[in-house]
Amino acid sequence: MVLFADYLGKRGLKNCSSSRISRSEAGKDVVVAATWLKSQPFVDPARISALGWSYGGGAILAALAEHSQDQLSFSRAAVYYPPCDWLRPWKNATPVLMLLAGADDVAPGEACEEVARSSGTPNAVKVVLYSGAQHAFDVSELPAKMADRFGTIGHDPKAAAAAQQEIERFLKAGELGGR
Repeated sequence: MVLFADYLGKRGLKNCSSSRISRSEAGKDVVVAATWLKSQPFVDPARISALGWSYGGGAILAALAEHSQDQLSFSRAAVYYPPCDWLRPWKNATPVLMLLAGADDVAPGEACEEVARSSGTPNAVKVVLYSGAQHAFDVSELPAKMADRFGTIGHDPKAAAAAQQEIERFLKAGELGGR
């Protein structure tokens, strides 16, 4: 089952670039959605995972930094190329998978690597860097490289396939109760 936390739609926004929603606000929406999901009788609360792309990934990381492990209601988090500037390290031990684009000029991965190292449990964070990949490397509708108003984006089939395999391993480890 998938539950989409539509932090933009609920505010009548088309995109997150308007500065009318912070990553913190979007992160609160993720927490509320996961909390609702956890309350459903057909859901195994130990198997709730949060996945986010770009700004949504930053929202998940903001939620980790701003909420206790009990408040989060998700047991794992995977994020694709999140913007990590201005993010605070988190203290809880939630396993996190960061899938970063090595040539990302929209959301450079160095800030994510730093916040991961500074978190309370850096061994709970796995960072995978796809050398040469651009922001949005998993979006198959994009050409290999194109200018966007925020920087360069582009599809990288090899990085996308490798990231998909990482996600599958990460989520499968959560099903088995492992890391």
